[in-house]
Amino acid sequence: MNKVKIERFHDTDEEYTAMIELSTLLDPEVHLTIDLLRADEREFTAKNQVTRVLGKVANQIVASGVYWHSAVAADQPYYFNFSVHPAYQESDIPQQMHTYLLASIEQAQPIAIVCQAKEDERYRTRLLEAAQFERKMRFPRSHLDVTQVNTQTYARQMAQLADQGIDFITLTDAMKADANWQRNVWRLFTIIEQDVPSPEALEVTPFEQYAEYYYTVDWFLPDSWTIAVDSTREGEQRYVGMCVVNTMSGRPDSLFAGITGVIPSHRRRKIATILKVCSIAYAQQQGYHYIYTDNEENNPMYTLNLQLGFAPLPALVYYKKELGIE
Repeated sequence: MNKVKIERFHDTDEEYTAMIELSTLLDPEVHLTIDLLRADEREFTAKNQVTRVLGKVANQIVASGVYWHSAVAADQPYYFNFSVHPAYQESDIPQQMHTYLLASIEQAQPIAIVCQAKEDERYRTRLLEAAQFERKMRFPRSHLDVTQVNTQTYARQMAQLADQGIDFITLTDAMKADANWQRNVWRLFTIIEQDVPSPEALEVTPFEQYAEYYYTVDWFLPDSWTIAVDSTREGEQRYVGMCVVNTMSGRPDSLFAGITGVIPSHRRRKIATILKVCSIAYAQQQGYHYIYTDNEENNPMYTLNLQLGFAPLPALVYYKKELGIE
């Protein structure tokens, strides 16, 4: 039996370096730095109460774990995650990390505990299922090599939409043309998000929260946003679709496709397809190699991504355990 010594993370360069080495073993394509990790941690802890731990065997860091919950919403579940060095994934160490994290969380008497794991991380999914966590939703991941896409093959579809009064602009264009762009784009987002599959009930995102998350962060790139506008409409009604891609921490050659959607009145017209194509064209023009994304498995957007050439990756599975603690 491998006995792991679990200690609190101390935010030292040495420990960050060990975490980077562990991450590289688990995903060699991710390139992390101490500065990048510290910046991500500052952003994360600004909105969450976070506890990180490290698992050591003979003073070697072989596992990393974290649990957290919202700093402003006490009625939200606790979340946790952990990773283990490949050489120890079939040992007792995953069980020890899993048990330690759950025991720590349960002291706070949360209403529920949530964990997301990749389907191919069987050392984690086995433990979750044995602990009676329920598989709530499955999110297939995928990525696209944008260097292999000829966006000109979609020129006819774009021309057809132009004839119908549908234009595709960047958020930068909207910022220049619309004095009320922040509210109007937020309104569009709130319509689209209502139809995004989620394991938890979603309330409308307040404008202030939305603006803080998207408009005030270092990675805000308005040129990377594509907005579909209907020129036959007036004012805020002109905004009918959007696709947002953002940079990815640790993947300087890649973008992540976040929310993409079209309001109900304008669906089934290939608008979502062209929104995606515009994002692919942006990635090509800026020298990116890949676009990553994930979608709920029954979401039509996943089918569209596959049609555009996205290649499937191991899915993320959302696990939840209700504790019923009042």
